[in-house]
Amino acid sequence: MPQMTAALVREQGVTFAVVIVKNHVLNSPASADQMIRAASMALGCPLVVLMGETNQRLRGNRRDVVNFVSKIHPSRLPWKKWNI
Repeated sequence: MPQMTAALVREQGVTFAVVIVKNHVLNSPASADQMIRAASMALGCPLVVLMGETNQRLRGNRRDVVNFVSKIHPSRLPWKKWNI
C-alpha cells in the first residue's frame, strides 16, 4: 500500500497539509501540480504545500500558506504516515 508523509496543520482558522515529496517533483510544475491535486484528494484538504525531502524547497497552491510554512522549522510539524 503506498504511503506518504504529511502533516495536517490548523493555524489561524486555516487547515492545510504539508507533504514530503522527492526533490525532482518540485522541479517540474506539472508534476508538482499533479501531486498537489492527488494529496488534496487523499487527505481531504484543499490547501497543500509540497516540501522536498532533502532540499526542503516548497511549492503549494496558495502563496500565503507557502510563506507561512517557510517560517516553520520542519521538526515542529506534526508528521504522520498516511496510507493512500
